[in-house]
Amino acid sequence: MKSFKLTLLAITTALFLQGCGDDNDGSSTSKSDQSDIDTNIVGFWSADSSNDNSLSAISFMSDGTYVQVQVNNESLVDDPEGGLEWGTYEINSETGELTTTQLFDENGNMGLSDAPNLTARVSDGKLILQVDENENGSIDSDEQYNFSEIQPDGIVGAWSFDDVDDTDDELIGVAFLDDSQYVHVQVNSDLSVDNDENGLEWGTYAINPTTNQLTTNPTFDSNAGTGLSEQSTRYARVTDDEKLILDVDDDSFSFSRTAVKGTVDEQMLSGLWRMDLGDEELVTLSFLDDGTYVQTQVTGTTSSRDSDNGIEWGEYSLKANNELEIGDVVFDNNGSAGLSGDVLRTVQITNDILTLGVDEDDDKVIESNELYTLSKAKSENELGIWKARAGQINDELVLFGFLDNQTFFHIEVDQELPYEYSTVPLSGMDWNTYTLGNNGLFTLGQSLYSSTGGDDLSFFYQMNIKVVDDTLTFKAYSDQTSVNNDDGETVVFDRQ
Repeated sequence: MKSFKLTLLAITTALFLQGCGDDNDGSSTSKSDQSDIDTNIVGFWSADSSNDNSLSAISFMSDGTYVQVQVNNESLVDDPEGGLEWGTYEINSETGELTTTQLFDENGNMGLSDAPNLTARVSDGKLILQVDENENGSIDSDEQYNFSEIQPDGIVGAWSFDDVDDTDDELIGVAFLDDSQYVHVQVNSDLSVDNDENGLEWGTYAINPTTNQLTTNPTFDSNAGTGLSEQSTRYARVTDDEKLILDVDDDSFSFSRTAVKGTVDEQMLSGLWRMDLGDEELVTLSFLDDGTYVQTQVTGTTSSRDSDNGIEWGEYSLKANNELEIGDVVFDNNGSAGLSGDVLRTVQITNDILTLGVDEDDDKVIESNELYTLSKAKSENELGIWKARAGQINDELVLFGFLDNQTFFHIEVDQELPYEYSTVPLSGMDWNTYTLGNNGLFTLGQSLYSSTGGDDLSFFYQMNIKVVDDTLTFKAYSDQTSVNNDDGETVVFDRQ
């Protein structure tokens, strides 16, 4: 039986940079020298010059990878310039210069791998690729290619196979266009163009609106043995507009949307994000409702931590192209770590994953090794990030952060400056294990990290926590007498 492997991963349905088929009026234009061009090219794009007998599309993913496919009318049977290209990309945020590195390339001298002096930008909702093919310093009418974005809607869009790590494949995905065309891509871990199962499948599709049965009619197939070309009974359904489930005979395959272009706003950023590190390490980024951020940094084992551990608190704003601009840094005791440097930063959010790009070499390009991923922390019951309401205590900032691994961090930044004066309680962070009883009794366990010089919560005799909706009430008692008299210090926190 034919194996079912849909390759998309970035499935950006194919882009075919063809040597002809321009979208201009015949004039020659100079390369854009704008200082504020839109280089947020993430998305699934179809060439305006394609027709029923050709396929030309490209998908740029937020993880720095792209997928490009091409089929010309004359390549429907056998043409070395029809097929799939997959690789990584980098784009200069100021000039739009686009550089690519290919992981798999079976479309001859077409695509991005053979495009000299390539630039990309988005203008009026169009992806514009310019290729100075004759290297004369200007863009002629046949050197500009315009693409329209395929907006995700129901089954339409690009989808990545969820369990690609459990296969021998590097890339598995499928895309459905809004004109009844579909694309399937696959690249095995051998990355070989000589492997018959690696490549592109393209055809037309239809879905029965009553039964959701999916039927396909392949037009081009260079990945024999995989995809949707075999005669099988298939059903397609989309759940929550985020998951595509393909039921094929007795098997079920799950896909997630990819190459979805989204503008990040403060509401999407809001809350607590955590990097997946070891048990003794804590790197989080919290965006608060007052337009500030807080970053925690605890890396390395307890015996090997250096001056780059601590916290950072500052102002942030979002600019065009999902650029994250850092304003005044109010407090910073984590050395060279954190967001305090003046470099280009970008944010992208897909589902519950935040991708933070940091232009560490300051070349106006976010390279693949400059991307950092954080997962959205749970925000339910006591879990999540909480900020103390203003005016209750003499501190500029008090935060509680509860994580789902039974650890808790407590951050305080004192009101008085300079913060390092020993005459006031030290600002910083404590990170501990904790337990929360059914009666709200809050108990600290093992101390994992402290940068407050001992001014933490351990001096309280008893602590209680009560959570109602998005409000957390913290009540602390200094001794047994204050417990008996219910005479504790109360601080109210709001969920962020």
